[in-house]
Amino acid sequence: MEHLHLIIPELILPREIAPDTQAELALLEKILARAAHATLPACSTEARLCELFGVANAAPLRAAGDGLDMAGYAWMCADPVELQRQPAQVMVRPDVVCEAAEAAAFCAALNEHFAVDGISFYAPHPQRWYLRVAEIGEVTMPTLSTAAWGDAREMLPQGKDAVRWRALGNEIQMLLHGHPLNQKRQGVGLPPISSLWLWGGGYPGEVNARIAASGGDEPLGAFARAAGMDWFGSISDMLSGDASHGAWLATDLLAPLRQHDLYRWRENLIVMQRDLLHTIWQAMAEGKLRSLTLDVPAAGALHRFELKAGDRWKVWRRRQPLATYSV
Repeated sequence: MEHLHLIIPELILPREIAPDTQAELALLEKILARAAHATLPACSTEARLCELFGVANAAPLRAAGDGLDMAGYAWMCADPVELQRQPAQVMVRPDVVCEAAEAAAFCAALNEHFAVDGISFYAPHPQRWYLRVAEIGEVTMPTLSTAAWGDAREMLPQGKDAVRWRALGNEIQMLLHGHPLNQKRQGVGLPPISSLWLWGGGYPGEVNARIAASGGDEPLGAFARAAGMDWFGSISDMLSGDASHGAWLATDLLAPLRQHDLYRWRENLIVMQRDLLHTIWQAMAEGKLRSLTLDVPAAGALHRFELKAGDRWKVWRRRQPLATYSV
């Protein structure tokens, strides 16, 4: 493979909590030290994926990957979440487990209620729902990966048409709150689906991907399906394949950080170093990979590390603690 785009959200932590050098992270710190490092303006993971696929908005592409017909409408991701009301915040809990039948029942109730407004809801996947509308207007909304485990009150829609979307969000919450399925879920100890997180909205457009193969985690999988792109469950298989340019998304650090579980963050990073980074480093040594771009979406910045196969021999670039790259 000529080039691999590797995206690892939250690999670089804020300076006040970033770990010092540890023997378990030697390979990671070696890779970072021998690569060219640039600190770029903050960019969400989804925005970086949209750039790789040559599209403006995430929702239409992800929805197409989940099998929906995009023609003639604007789309938003409308992912089910629980809003946990706490003394100091209203925390957004993502990845609420939901059966397909429950998702269909919730969407049926939403569609009945909002039919007069020309808004339709779809749930082709229990954790990935969508909203279809004729026009979105001027509004920006944080992605769910950005909002996850944060305070919903600090991440409200912004822009000229934000009032409309804030009102819609409140109406959705009221409808879901009183739905019998949520009462049933709570009765058996399951979290309620108390809101839908709206984000990534826009109109479908032509896909002009800069990559030919991909693997790793969602939403990259849905993007790849929409583009008809080869998808790999193994980084080794992708690097050994015929594609000249590929992308891999690894999100195992995201949830532990947002939940303030630095021990699990570190343990997941050690596993990622062993299973992912070691394989990439070895592929460079064996001539299976010629160059790597590692993008790290993080709080306040996008960190980019560019590494060529020959850079592995720049031993004078001594490894540094992860905190060295923090902002």
